[in-house]
Amino acid sequence: MKIAVFSDIHGNFDAFRQVLIDIDKNDIDVMFCLGDNVGYGPEPEKVLSVFQQAIIPTVLGNHDLACIDEKILNWFNPVAAYSLQKTIEMLSPGSLRFLRGLKTSIVYHGCRFVHGFPPDSAKTYLFQVSKDNLRRYMSKMEERICFIGHTHELRIVEYDGEEVRFDLLHEGRVALNPDSRYILNIGSVGQPRDGDNRAKYLVWDTKNDTVEVRFIPYDIGLVVEKILAAGLPEAHASRLW
Repeated sequence: MKIAVFSDIHGNFDAFRQVLIDIDKNDIDVMFCLGDNVGYGPEPEKVLSVFQQAIIPTVLGNHDLACIDEKILNWFNPVAAYSLQKTIEMLSPGSLRFLRGLKTSIVYHGCRFVHGFPPDSAKTYLFQVSKDNLRRYMSKMEERICFIGHTHELRIVEYDGEEVRFDLLHEGRVALNPDSRYILNIGSVGQPRDGDNRAKYLVWDTKNDTVEVRFIPYDIGLVVEKILAAGLPEAHASRLW
């Protein structure tokens, strides 16, 4: 089985569309999204329409949560909070209902999908968790693999039963150790922050026990124009480059 996992689309429909086109070419059996489908980007309604029409499983991200619980807006910096208020105005009642129905985690094929940090946090960043706490958690993980987003970066955390090791994920394929447990931080479709501006998603090949990170180009200039035309903060446009 091949499972495609992506995260942090952030209203960037053009990047999302190119990822879906690439997924369609790669014999993927099932897709999962790790949340933050909205926020920052200019077309959140179009992004959520895809999820509702194609029935793609997705968990709740912190930006998604802020759109249905305004108390969460206080958690964001002023620029991000302003952007989220604009995002809420762009969403239809049906899309807001869709967000309200999302769970904070999904377990499938012996692995867990969550936005921030397992088992079900939408707001905790991987870098906020100490190595000792990571070791304690991973020693008790019920699933061998957990996929996370939230940081917009690419990281692999391996626990071999004794030590926790961190490494970067790069474009291409990595073989997993069947005796280890993993947390895979899979980057971002709509707003990468790993030094490469292409959209990212990951394919887990369960038969061969490999993960492949795929880098997908899209028309950044077009999205920049859409962000500015929507009256969203210029910082959301410039950081795409």
